[in-house]
Order: sequence, then structure tokens, then C-alpha cells
Amino acid sequence: MASPVVLTTLLNRRRKWLDFPAARDPIRRPRRLRRSPQEGRMSNATPSALRGQPRDQAGKAREAFGGIDKSSVRSTSDGPDFHAIRQSPEFRRLRRRVKSFVFPMTALFLLWYVGYVLLAAYAPEFMAQRLYGEVNVGLVMGVGQFATTLIITALYGRFARKHVDPEIEEIRREAVGDQR
Repeated sequence: MASPVVLTTLLNRRRKWLDFPAARDPIRRPRRLRRSPQEGRMSNATPSALRGQPRDQAGKAREAFGGIDKSSVRSTSDGPDFHAIRQSPEFRRLRRRVKSFVFPMTALFLLWYVGYVLLAAYAPEFMAQRLYGEVNVGLVMGVGQFATTLIITALYGRFARKHVDPEIEEIRREAVGDQR
């Protein structure tokens, strides 16, 4: 095993080797990302591009590539304040209402599905009982899985049209400021 003195010496040599002058040279250092004040994201764009202003020189006509004369940087302050919407009591009530439908239906369907699988695995004689001709309990329950899926989908569509969509429309109107 190496002594602590040897390890310290090796570590110091490694640090000196990694600390080469080019890393401290401001000319060779890679460009740092700038933070856009509007977007809060990092970008390599120049400050004028981040502000959405052209970098024209005095007396020079602005040339646009492909006929595009607008900056691609857009202000994000034009849209609704999604953070405020998420924190609003109306939105929280809407989420509770949706969860009160979705979670019980999901639990019900999973119980129905697991029950079907367990019966098929551990009670094959029950699943093989004939109901009518060649139709047995397993076949009826298997088709019942598809039917249950369609029924739950239709129930959720009706629930959303009746309860969720009107509340979403009201939240949208409040966020945009529409007075309809």
C-alpha cells in the first residue's frame, strides 16, 4: 500500500498537469452560455438576438435570408401565466374532479383484469364451463374485457363533456381575459 506522502505527491502532480495555462487564457476559453431574461433559458445567441432586435449597421439595408425579416425569438409574456393557473382554486378543483373519476375507474378495471387472469391461471375448470354451445366462461370474460374498455372510454367521454370541458373553458377565458 502506498504511503500518504506518495499519494499526496501524485495528487499534486496530477493537479498541476490538469491546470495548464490554456484553461486560464481568456482568449481560448469556450464561449459561455448567456441567460435570456425573457425565457430564463441558456442560449449561445447574441444579446441583440435574445432581445429580438436586428443587428443592423448604420446606413446598411437589412437583408433577410429567404425573405424572413423577423427574429425567431418570441416574447413569452404574451401567453397565459400557467403557474398562476396551476395554483388557482378552480384548477385544483378541476384536477380533484378528474382524479375522482379516473382513479376509481382504473382501480375497478385493474381488479377486473387481475381477477380474469387469476381465474384463468388458478381455476381453469371454472373458465372452461360451457355457457352456450362452444362458448365458455373464459371466452365471455375475455370479450368482457374489451367491452369494459369501450364502456369506460364512453363514460369518460361523457364525463369530460359534461363536467371537465366547461370548467376548462372557464379557466381558459379567465386566463386569456375573454369576456364571452
